[in-house]
Amino acid sequence: MNKLVSVAIVNWNGEKYLYKCIDSLLNQNYKNIEIIIVDNDSTDNSVKIIEDNFKEKVVLFKNKNTGYAGGANKGIELSNGEYVIIANPDIVFGENYIEKCINKFSEDESIGAVTGKLLKYDFDTDKKLNVIDSVGISFNHYRQGIDIGQNEVDEGKYEEDKRVFGVCGAAAVFKKDALEKIKVSGEYFDNDFFAYKEDIDICWRLNLYGFKCYYVHDSISYHGRGMNSSKGIINTIKNRRSQSEFLKGISFRNHYLMIIKNETNYAFEKDKSKIYIGVMKYLVFFMLFDRKCLKYVKEVKSKRPLMEAKRNQILKNIKISDEEIYKLFDL
Repeated sequence: MNKLVSVAIVNWNGEKYLYKCIDSLLNQNYKNIEIIIVDNDSTDNSVKIIEDNFKEKVVLFKNKNTGYAGGANKGIELSNGEYVIIANPDIVFGENYIEKCINKFSEDESIGAVTGKLLKYDFDTDKKLNVIDSVGISFNHYRQGIDIGQNEVDEGKYEEDKRVFGVCGAAAVFKKDALEKIKVSGEYFDNDFFAYKEDIDICWRLNLYGFKCYYVHDSISYHGRGMNSSKGIINTIKNRRSQSEFLKGISFRNHYLMIIKNETNYAFEKDKSKIYIGVMKYLVFFMLFDRKCLKYVKEVKSKRPLMEAKRNQILKNIKISDEEIYKLFDL
């Protein structure tokens, strides 16, 4: 397979990462690629790094800061490939990442999105780590999205390709035709999310529209993970204290906007007690450790009508049965 693959890197102040990311793309085994950098109004040296080192090798689009979702949408709009990779700048691609991921699509026409194995990368020491960042996303009956394997030492546990609920947005590979079919209100990713949880949201929609998401075990890349990389309540609290109130707040907000937007009546009725327990856990956590984030509950309420309007569009296009939808939470 040698179809054109578009790689859209959504960048905001990523000068620390950009050179390695772009260089790793230029050294892929798969050569038929175009690289698009959507810069969300960076204030660091990102644009200079691109113009000084990669001017003839990438397409640079200077964007206003529309968040990850808006930047990803612009990258898809600019893309010419049959497949589109949406990537963070803190990804160092293994040389076979694109080749292995693209080959997976040929196995099943219903595959809409693919991810490889993402391992951790320490940019401070410039080292690849044998620690898993993500081998796909699961989304359980409590409606909690989890990066599978995160923070585990890679000891051979995830050495088989597997269908997953979703793919991590840091290095997600999409079939462009699938993205065109799942647009809602003219958007691929939801611009109202701005950032965080938009990868789970779009994969939920892919599943509802009859597309599958897959993890490819021998396609390797490395990710300098920021938010949500801690395990355990103590580490979670410490990690959250280092994050901005805005990012913590919109992550919480988007979680519930996503549920309002994509939940079906059948699945909700079967799992509503678990979903409510999840809500209470969030609220108790905020009451004890993050009271300032409680104001984002108001944003969930204010945006609810907009999400319900989008939900109405989605419900009209669902291609799988209630039973198949419910099984997604066991993947």
